[in-house]
Amino acid sequence: MGEIKYAPVIIFTICRHKHFKNEIESLKKNAWAKYTDVYIGFDYPAKAEHWDGYKKICEYLEMGDFSVFKSFNVIRREKNYGPAKNRDALLNDIIYKQYDRWIYLEDDIILSPNFIEYIDKCLALYEDNDDILAVNAYSQELDWLCDNDANIIFQSSQCSAWGLGHWKKKYDDMRLEMKNGYLVKNFDRAYKTGLLKNMIKCERYKYIFETLIGKEPSLILAPTDTSHGAYLELKNKYVVTPRLTKARNMGFDGSGETCVNISNKNNRSSMNYDYSNQPIDTAADFEPRPDSVICREENKKILDDFKRLSRKHMFVTHIAFAAYRILGVNLYKKLVGGLMSFVRGIAGKIHIFSKFAKYYNSVSYKYLEKYTGDRKQI
Repeated sequence: MGEIKYAPVIIFTICRHKHFKNEIESLKKNAWAKYTDVYIGFDYPAKAEHWDGYKKICEYLEMGDFSVFKSFNVIRREKNYGPAKNRDALLNDIIYKQYDRWIYLEDDIILSPNFIEYIDKCLALYEDNDDILAVNAYSQELDWLCDNDANIIFQSSQCSAWGLGHWKKKYDDMRLEMKNGYLVKNFDRAYKTGLLKNMIKCERYKYIFETLIGKEPSLILAPTDTSHGAYLELKNKYVVTPRLTKARNMGFDGSGETCVNISNKNNRSSMNYDYSNQPIDTAADFEPRPDSVICREENKKILDDFKRLSRKHMFVTHIAFAAYRILGVNLYKKLVGGLMSFVRGIAGKIHIFSKFAKYYNSVSYKYLEKYTGDRKQI
């Protein structure tokens, strides 16, 4: 293991006061908090619904005791930046000037007491390993195939933002490639060479969806949950992942930008898992015991069987991919891209599409299985 450098923790919030407070309080329980600088990118309300939670966060920040941290820094925005700009401004204005690594957190996570130590030690251990892109704190509650005593595994299929350690050099290389359209430009290659088939279904369909009809270019042209999975596969890289999660997501209550409100919680798949009650590591400290085998394909299959997407998402993706195969990527973009974005919007608003999507998905399953490697219906 190389020299331990204590990475700053960066958190972005605006109005989810209960989630934010619980996250900070869990972070305070980390023994390594005393070595850690914390930076809060506190965005300005964008709409009336933000103000109540925003004011409560202001009260918490003014009245709370944060002396357990090496430093606790709040960067208040005087106007609304939005998530991406808020993040990039904090990185460019502060983090890049002082540090060569950092720990990223969304504002709805409960953290293990050894979360900081885990991230810092893994950042030191794998800094010089070019095959490792980042260090994940989150792991699904699955029976991963690995050494019996291993407490970290290596994944090539996903990179969750629910606690993520980055090195500046590796992150910058990735960000520049994505900004220059690496994932979009290499979509055709990924399909023709079979790399698309190698992705787990959820990540594969998100890659197809955002490349062909996505209305938010930042999801595929910048480091996000959506872009990371495809990037890992195309670049043949891994992320370090704990066998037992160091992060529990409390945001599946409809309060955030991306996580939906899950009401039917039977834990059979990612669409109905009870994330708020997921078992979490409670150990006070951490010593890395890496998996020596790296069962890449076996663990991809385990994850593949758990992660799911909605029928509406699948419906539009099926149609877009069929059009792309017929027309090719360039002609598709010219003739079909705008129309598919319109269909996407309509499908998300009209309930009847849900029933039609179920039928369409079933009859198109054999087609997608042949051309994108599906093993079973999502």
